[in-house]
Amino acid sequence: MGEKQPQRRGADRIEWFTVSYRTLALAAVALVLLGLAVWLVYGQKTPPPPPQPTSVATGSRFERIEGSVQVKRAGTLEWIPATKAVVLRQNDLVRTGAGSTAEIKFADGFLFNVRPDSLITIEESSQNPLSRQQNVKLSIQSGEANFLTAASNVPGSTTTISTPTVRTTPDRETAGSIQVAENGATGLRIFRGQSGAETKDGQRIALGSNQGVNVDAGGKAGATVNLPSVPVLTAPPNQTEVAYPDLQQGVTLLVWNSVPGATGYRVLVDFSPAFARPLYDRQSVRATQLELRALEAGSYYWKVAAVDTAGSEGGFSDLWRFALSKAAQSAAAPPPLVIDTAELRDNILHLRGRTEAGTNLTVNGERLEVQPDGSFSEFVTFDGGANATVVVKATNPRGGVAEQRRRVTVAN
Repeated sequence: MGEKQPQRRGADRIEWFTVSYRTLALAAVALVLLGLAVWLVYGQKTPPPPPQPTSVATGSRFERIEGSVQVKRAGTLEWIPATKAVVLRQNDLVRTGAGSTAEIKFADGFLFNVRPDSLITIEESSQNPLSRQQNVKLSIQSGEANFLTAASNVPGSTTTISTPTVRTTPDRETAGSIQVAENGATGLRIFRGQSGAETKDGQRIALGSNQGVNVDAGGKAGATVNLPSVPVLTAPPNQTEVAYPDLQQGVTLLVWNSVPGATGYRVLVDFSPAFARPLYDRQSVRATQLELRALEAGSYYWKVAAVDTAGSEGGFSDLWRFALSKAAQSAAAPPPLVIDTAELRDNILHLRGRTEAGTNLTVNGERLEVQPDGSFSEFVTFDGGANATVVVKATNPRGGVAEQRRRVTVAN
């Protein structure tokens, strides 16, 4: 019996090894099948693409800078000088000093002209990459700005301008201005287009062309007012070059058409189209013309706005330019110039007289026809009204110049 016991232990070992190899084989097959199942479930699927952004920042840039204009980047304390290379981003601040202006252009074409002593914040300038909608938001804490929204064919694009007391959302191709006092009181004017507005206390206002509203420091809006329409400039013609033999004796007459309901006009003249420091800012001109005397040689820009009986100022006219220079001394004798009639009937001025044949003749910069015998009899549109003055200038082919100033008479 002692000899059979070792044989049994060997059989047990063979059986144990046999069972172990079978178990390992089954486990390996199970792992392979599990790996295949995982690959079938997950291996053939492409990871989902990252979500598309709902908007991307487009920024804005300075189109024009005059004087002291500074920028404070979001999250910083330092004010840096503004340059055309600076890209304005969300929460950047812009301020203009005394006699300084800045024109900011956004990616959608919106123009925001910041006037002197103003502080604004860029709140948003973005575009939806799928719908192409563009959104612009900014706020003006104090000061004044003129604005012109861009034309857009993308529905849903918005422009929002906020102050401490009112938020306005002008439509596409809308021109206007906004003024903000230190206490937040706001004046909003729309010169062209239309705009909605909502005050701090929840009042909703709709403004159309040549309408305005004032909102007090508490956020209460006054009545909507109608503004005077925009004047049309007439003389001297835009881009005119004028030469005077003696600039100190030269008289330049600015003339524009009258505006119904206007009791006066504001006239701005400056060396710069930004009008940051106007050379002339005449705010109570009663006539539709203004004489400028003894100007220096150079280029000048001018524009006019009408003011009604309530003191409401309308939009400014288009910007016109004229240039003055000193004429070379000429030994040529001036041509004869006789004015027999300077008569006004309604808004038609009749000028009749005589000069030299071949002479270039103008009235307030507008050319008149001279007959072969030197006579002239012309009818021109004139809105200067009674007792206005006209400047008649004759220049003969030899360079001689004669000039007369005449006060018009009103026909009975």
